Amino acid sequence: MQTLRFFFACLFLAALASCGKKETAPQTASNMSIDTTKKAQAVAITDTSHHLFFRPKAGSVQRYHIVDRLSMSTSDSEPGAAGAAKHTASSTTEIYLHQTVKNVRRDSSVELVLRVDSVRLTSQRDTTKTEYSSTNPKDTSANEFEEFKILMGKNFSILTNKNGDLDSITDVSSLTNALLKSVPDSERTNPQVLRYATEQAEQVASAYIMRVLVHSPTRALIQDTTWRSASDVNLDVAQGLSFPVHIDATETVRGLEKRDNLVLAVLEDSTTTTPRKRVFDEGPTTATISDFRATSRSVVRIEDATGLLYHRAMTEMRNFTIVVESKEHAGEKRTVTQHGSEELVTERIE
Repeated sequence: MQTLRFFFACLFLAALASCGKKETAPQTASNMSIDTTKKAQAVAITDTSHHLFFRPKAGSVQRYHIVDRLSMSTSDSEPGAAGAAKHTASSTTEIYLHQTVKNVRRDSSVELVLRVDSVRLTSQRDTTKTEYSSTNPKDTSANEFEEFKILMGKNFSILTNKNGDLDSITDVSSLTNALLKSVPDSERTNPQVLRYATEQAEQVASAYIMRVLVHSPTRALIQDTTWRSASDVNLDVAQGLSFPVHIDATETVRGLEKRDNLVLAVLEDSTTTTPRKRVFDEGPTTATISDFRATSRSVVRIEDATGLLYHRAMTEMRNFTIVVESKEHAGEKRTVTQHGSEELVTERIE
């Protein structure tokens, strides 16, 4: 049974990798959020060399509101069990953060300083409920929310290129210092300890950085043009075990639109991920994957003049069934089915 459990755990991680209540908003001078259900004024793209570039104004500040909803259900039938064990999980995370444009360099790279202002989390796994609010002193002192404790109210810095892509995380020292608070003074200057704490701080920061960055296409914008790409990759989930998948991706230019005094470029992206290998015949077990499909779709609105993310709505769906059979014990098998989805909305509010 240990071999079945280990094999399932590895493939479960691979499936996850193929895709990861109102908080009071910080006071702002104006609310720039938009209602995307309302019709916008179309703007013609007259320049055949119309490009988007990330060129925000130095010293400017952008505030974002993010809502991330996740849901998952699983069914697990183990050998000898009376029936399938079924579980459900869901969560909603609401985030307010802001970024300050520290500098625009001569090479068009941009230095940004980010800070998470507030987080509210509600989650449920079967009958167990968890809630967290960064405005609740009881929650902020609880050890189970350590990630939020080291993150809240601290600045971290990044560098992007002219297309809005992350070049590097340049400073997470405030997060690193928060992580090292529980480490004995004699160990804080240990290079290995410091390196590990910095890596952990960067991982924490990355989850929030990627929610507000957006890639600007390198090609000129032509309305209703669709760019396509395909790739085969191997997702490594354990030593000696990889999960080969095929990814089809498209990006469509929906055009330019005007909302209030802003001109926004509207892009639609979609990806479909399918396994290239469905039978894993290795070691003491044989595993067969079926009904696997991972899809995502997003509609993003980017400010034409600055390349700043203005609004993004993304949905993902993931489904798979895995049957793991023992070669040593005839008839012994385990069947696992999972369904998962995510809805992520990021909007600029100032």
